[in-house]
Amino acid sequence: MAGYKGALASVLVALGLFATPVSAQSILPPDFFDRIPPAAGRDMAVAADAMIFNQANDTVVATGNVGIAFEGYSATADRAIYYQRSGRVELIGNVAFTDPDGVRYVADRIELEDSFRDGFLQALTVEFPDGARFTAADANFDEGLQRIYREGIYAPCGECIGTHGGPIGWKVRATTIITDGGEQTINFEQPVLEFLGVSVAWLPWLTLPTDEDLEFPVFSYKDEYGYSLSFPFFRHSIAGGNLLFTPTVFSRQGLMLGLDWRHRAGPVSYRVRTSGIYQLDPGAFGGLGDREFRGALQTNGSFRPTSEWLVGWSAHTFTDPGYLRDYNHESRDNLRNEIYAQYLTPESYADIRVQQHVRLTDDNEWSTWDDYHGRLEQDGLTHPNAVGEHNIDLDDDMGRVTLSGRLLGLTRLQDHQYHGFVGGYAGRSVHAMAQAGWTNQYITGGAAISPYLGLRGDLATYAGESTLPGAPEDQTLFSATPIAALDVRYPLRARTSGATHIIEPIAQVVYRGSNESIVGIVNNDSHSSTFDTSSLFDFNRFSGADRQETGLRTNVGFALQTSFDNGAWLSASIGQSFHLAGTNAFGVEDGTAAGLGGGLDDDASYIVASLEGAINPFLSGGIRAQFDPETGDIPTTNARLTASRDGYAVTGSYAWADANPDLGVTEERHDIGAEFTVPLMDYWRVRTGARWDLTNAELLRTTAAIEYDDRFLAFGLGTRFNGPVENWGDDFRVELSLRLSTAGERNIVDFGYSWNND
Repeated sequence: MAGYKGALASVLVALGLFATPVSAQSILPPDFFDRIPPAAGRDMAVAADAMIFNQANDTVVATGNVGIAFEGYSATADRAIYYQRSGRVELIGNVAFTDPDGVRYVADRIELEDSFRDGFLQALTVEFPDGARFTAADANFDEGLQRIYREGIYAPCGECIGTHGGPIGWKVRATTIITDGGEQTINFEQPVLEFLGVSVAWLPWLTLPTDEDLEFPVFSYKDEYGYSLSFPFFRHSIAGGNLLFTPTVFSRQGLMLGLDWRHRAGPVSYRVRTSGIYQLDPGAFGGLGDREFRGALQTNGSFRPTSEWLVGWSAHTFTDPGYLRDYNHESRDNLRNEIYAQYLTPESYADIRVQQHVRLTDDNEWSTWDDYHGRLEQDGLTHPNAVGEHNIDLDDDMGRVTLSGRLLGLTRLQDHQYHGFVGGYAGRSVHAMAQAGWTNQYITGGAAISPYLGLRGDLATYAGESTLPGAPEDQTLFSATPIAALDVRYPLRARTSGATHIIEPIAQVVYRGSNESIVGIVNNDSHSSTFDTSSLFDFNRFSGADRQETGLRTNVGFALQTSFDNGAWLSASIGQSFHLAGTNAFGVEDGTAAGLGGGLDDDASYIVASLEGAINPFLSGGIRAQFDPETGDIPTTNARLTASRDGYAVTGSYAWADANPDLGVTEERHDIGAEFTVPLMDYWRVRTGARWDLTNAELLRTTAAIEYDDRFLAFGLGTRFNGPVENWGDDFRVELSLRLSTAGERNIVDFGYSWNND
């Protein structure tokens, strides 16, 4: 029988190639499609190079290397056309069918029939650039508008099969899925959400924005509002925007209503959020939160007039400063009301802002509005807060010129103090700084020599209203600071058995021709400075423009880089800074903590050192330390060692910080910590850790969690206990996290919640 079929196939091929064209159905045996089992789409594979949606004639065309395979039957063609109005499916161009016996049928055009046609449509899969897939029992397409999938599945993880052969990720099954290109939404009718192939949620409908995060129900509890459950499912597309209506029920306080409006129109995008609640038990909250109606209105947005410029804003208003945190709308302590403009090109950058800080507090921190406004008056209003930089690369390798500037205007109505330091003096201050600098690098005799020449100018005014002792008087200050620096490095390469070493002695001389360190008169933006190996060779270690280094200083040190042939590596550095002449800026006090107790206030600084490395891909670590050569003390040390392999990981940490009276730190810090990660199966793991205070012999923190993460779906449940030395003090928490991601690494759900023992 097989031989007879083979001979028949040869005749049919010849007819298909040389005879007058005939219909496909006259070439295929009359019962060909009847032989194919029903419900083919369950296992049918369909592939093509491209899919084209033709709105004019209402067709979907799969083109280029079209291939279909099912139960031993296969077909190839140049094109496959699905006529949506009639439901017909045709294969066109170099069509070849092969049955399970190996008999091949060739034609120019074949119309699919019965279960093979149904299978083709059922196996129709739309795959997006990020790897997400839509599959459906049947589909209607309308290019640029809507695509409708019946009995559809949305799977951002594609096949959703992991490396171990089991299900991973998440899917949404629905009776109907409508993707709307105009509204940028995916609408699901009667959706079922699946995690790891298991149904976990059923809804009457769901609208998923394609360019925004998806909101999920949140269950929480607080003594002040009782049990709560939110329902963020009422999403509507209106006038090109997206409106989310979220009711939340609180067992003690009643019903909260929230609206979230997002809209994008050309270069403008913005968001407006509002929520409010009429509290049934206002007395559960103290301070300004003890009121019947509480709510907030927030907005932010941006406008891009050109590719270089971005203009934006952010604004917040509320009935009381505790509302947003009390009801878990915000976790931050501070927000900003601001308008800003940014400019960015490969050569230039500018950022200009007018800002007002907004304090968010617990409900009982402020008893009156006068108390709250008094705290805001300590923070002040910036008008403006601007920075900018422009780089010019000179021709013929003549180096680079950098022009930079800073303008800070600030009005502070009350003095601000914290822990014995001045956070800011009351009054109005303006500080403008401009700096121009040139640098280049020359290689000579194996040495890399980098000179720097610059000039900095500062103009500052201060109209004081401070009552603090030591506050500066009303004045205007102009200063000009010439800057000259020379950086010399001499890298030496050495080869030993199994390793290559680069040893680099570094010497740097920096001269700043001014004895004026507090160039801003008042210090609003330079409250800290850092001294370790990462900042050893910085020209200016203050964090802002209101302070600058002064005089003549030299920085010396060594850097070592070792690469082992087996892949291991080692990086080490050590150095010290010496103040040679002029005023040492780190010994100048301005009421803030800037420069104090950091190791640079003496002529000879602390010695700073660091060592990092990896013995192999499984073991790595590092240590950083300061050493006082005058007393022999070690002010600070931090060390970390990590071992990991096949999902197992162990990390140990050590921290030491001596008491530092200059900074108001009267007790030393001395603690050790350990963290452990143990894989369980597939994508599951257990993490636990603890930190112990060696000085007081007490527990600082302990954590434990079980987690799952397959890149598309991640969730975990953990506990955390903070000891009395930590900020929370004897605080026990249970924490839950859930993250849903797409193949493009975009998180559409990133949810975390923490229950504490309050």
